Amino acid sequence: MEMTNNDFDAMAKEYEDGTWEGCGEPTMGRPKLYDEDLETVSFRLARSRIAAVDAATRRAGISKSEFYRRAVDRELAALS
Repeated sequence: MEMTNNDFDAMAKEYEDGTWEGCGEPTMGRPKLYDEDLETVSFRLARSRIAAVDAATRRAGISKSEFYRRAVDRELAALS
């Protein structure tokens, strides 16, 4: 939904009149990226592979975590 200046003016008037009900309950912290809780996994890789992952993620514009998640998902699908 795109809001216009008129929408903001109407909200400001409600706030100034004391009738504005707000936008809902505030949530602390960053929104969840995934539907389920995540856990940390740690494993060792050769430095050359880490360097290759670093280069690939920079080219793709994704995080290393996202790279590893995608790799695990592809392997799980292949083994199914």
